[in-house]
Amino acid sequence: MNRQSLRVSGLLFCLCLCVGLVGPGCNDDSVSPDPVVSPYLPATSAANLLDNLITAMVEKNSTEYEKLFDQDEFTFRFDPVDLQGDGDLPEYWGFEGEARWSRNAFGSSDVRRVELDFMKGPLLDTTEEDGEFVDLSWKKMTVTGVHLELETQNPADPTDPVIFLVSGDRAQFFFSIDEEHTIGGQPTWKIVEWRDIRVEGRPTLVEENTFGSIKYLYF
Repeated sequence: MNRQSLRVSGLLFCLCLCVGLVGPGCNDDSVSPDPVVSPYLPATSAANLLDNLITAMVEKNSTEYEKLFDQDEFTFRFDPVDLQGDGDLPEYWGFEGEARWSRNAFGSSDVRRVELDFMKGPLLDTTEEDGEFVDLSWKKMTVTGVHLELETQNPADPTDPVIFLVSGDRAQFFFSIDEEHTIGGQPTWKIVEWRDIRVEGRPTLVEENTFGSIKYLYF
């Protein structure tokens, strides 16, 4: 083989080597997709749980919604006025009832939109005045100005949806803290009780609606 042939062979080898180095696996122009950021906050505080409650309802995500509650101890208590006005309402239900209404509502093709907002109050210690079923190791928080809109399909006129509205009510939440299960070294929290509280003097438009009564529609 003469020198010219050797030189050509060498150039071809270098060219092949360069092509291999910049092949699909080593392309500097390739861009990794951005990681998906969850809209849900870590369950390391009462405030985070309530923010996640809003997010889960707005997204109609029953899986994330159910994660907020203690499956063994959770209780939802209906407002006493609701109980007086509707003999079919239970005084309370547990986790299974909470999961049932959320799955039925969020999974329904008739539910177009859910909006929820409220103002969080201070986090407080529980006391014996909170009731005999309250553990004194729990924490509590009252939220005010509850605004709930649940927009549903109107069978008579699809262009004119039916909106179930709650405006101005309150709710009291109780939380347990699990020191054994941590996130980033911080204990995790769960909602163990939710009390629906009707506020009198509300607008006529929402006079008959409470959070509990709307939940019961999908029970």
